[in-house]
Amino acid sequence: MVNNPGQIVVDFEIDAETVFLVIRNTAVLPALNLKIKPSSIILGLGGRKNIGELSIFKEIRYLAPLKEIKIFVDSYESFFLHLKDTLVSFTISYKGENNKSYKSKIVHDLKIYSDLIFFIKKY
Repeated sequence: MVNNPGQIVVDFEIDAETVFLVIRNTAVLPALNLKIKPSSIILGLGGRKNIGELSIFKEIRYLAPLKEIKIFVDSYESFFLHLKDTLVSFTISYKGENNKSYKSKIVHDLKIYSDLIFFIKKY
């Protein structure tokens, strides 16, 4: 297994007063048998659902080139109210069309978003 060349990105996106998790294939080639494992519990829907348990994280058999999947997580305030750990990482593994295996880890420090609500509500 070789390091991911940066093809698959898992990121948090703040849009107005909502939080989304985005899975994006930035390459012009598909990702096959994609598995994404969060390092910690990510609670959404008012703290009632562990987003990391969604079937999309278990396996995406085919993620098309330049495809993006955007998952609603929660409202901004509820997300940070229920956030257990501000450091969240994702271990990503998949195969390329050449059957070569790739693996990477993306680490997010969600603390950088925690005070944005003051600016969102102001404007």
